Amino acid sequence: MKGKKYANPANTGIIGNGISCIREYDVNFWFYTKGNKSIVFDSGHLNFKHIDKELEKIGINGKDIKNVFLTHADVDHAGGVDINGVNIFPDAMVYLGRKEESYLNNTTYRFQRLHIKINNCVKIKNGYTLLDDMQTVMAGDIKVQAIHIPGHTLGHLCYIVDDKILISGDCLAINQNGGYSFFEFFTQYPEMNKKSLRRLKELISQKKIEMVCTGHSGYYTDLTSLFSHIDESAKFSKRCPFDKDAPYNLFQ
Repeated sequence: MKGKKYANPANTGIIGNGISCIREYDVNFWFYTKGNKSIVFDSGHLNFKHIDKELEKIGINGKDIKNVFLTHADVDHAGGVDINGVNIFPDAMVYLGRKEESYLNNTTYRFQRLHIKINNCVKIKNGYTLLDDMQTVMAGDIKVQAIHIPGHTLGHLCYIVDDKILISGDCLAINQNGGYSFFEFFTQYPEMNKKSLRRLKELISQKKIEMVCTGHSGYYTDLTSLFSHIDESAKFSKRCPFDKDAPYNLFQ
C-alpha cells in the first residue's frame, strides 16, 4: 500500500466536541466523552503494539470503557476486542449490527476472490449485543443511534451520537473533492453501499450533524461535500493517489 495514499487518518489526540481518537497505522477509532463517561466506536487492529501509549495520550484507561460500538467486524476495526489477542476493553459490552453476526460464526464469507472464499478472522467473546436499524442505545446520558448501512459488509453500521456526531466506519472515503463510496477493493457489495449512502444522506439531512468521524479519512466538520460523489467508488493507485495529503507510508 506504500505510496497509494488511500487513507489519511487523524493522528491520536483530543479533538473537541467530546471526540478523541487513536490512530493505528491506516485506521482511526473514536472515543466520545460526556461528563465522566467515555464510550468507543471500533477498536483498531489486533494486538497493536503501542496501544497503551496511545490511550495514555488521550487520558483513557481501557478498563474504564463499558461500551464498545463496532461499525463492522473487519480485523482493523474489531481487532482490539478479538478473543484471539489482547482485549483492550476487557470490561465492555460490545455492540454490532445484527447481520454482522454471520461473519463471526462463519455462515457468511467476507470475500470471494477467484473462487477462493475468505472468512472473517475476528472472534468476539459471547455476550455481545446485536443492534437493529435505527435502534437507540443509552450509554449513561449518551444517546447512540445505529443506522444499518450495508455494502462494505452486510451488517455495517453507522452511528449518530447525541444527534450531532456521525461515526461512518467504512462506507465513505473522503478527500479534497468530497465523499465517495468506499473503495471497491475492500467493499463486499459496492452497489449496495452506494444505495445505502443515498439513504444515509437523506437521514443526515434531517439532523444537525456537526462532525463526521471516518474509519480511514480522519474527521470533518465541514460537511457540505460529504456526499458529493457517493455514486462513484473511490479509487487509488501509485499513479493516481486518492488523497494527495495522505502519508506516503501509513505503516511506518
